[in-house]
Amino acid sequence: MAARYRIAVFGQPRSPWRASIDEAMADAIELNLASWDESEREWFLAVPVDLVRKAKLARAAA
Repeated sequence: MAARYRIAVFGQPRSPWRASIDEAMADAIELNLASWDESEREWFLAVPVDLVRKAKLARAAA
């Protein structure tokens, strides 16, 4: 199964679990928790914002 992602601040969830990193980053941008780096032309998360990953384990066949 696929991993899930969400945004947290100081370890506290700020967004729901999402299917992709891009969706989680969109949440961070919407919540004004991400900043645009003009020189690198990419979004970044500053401390204490974190992109949390939760791996889903595949079920064993019975």
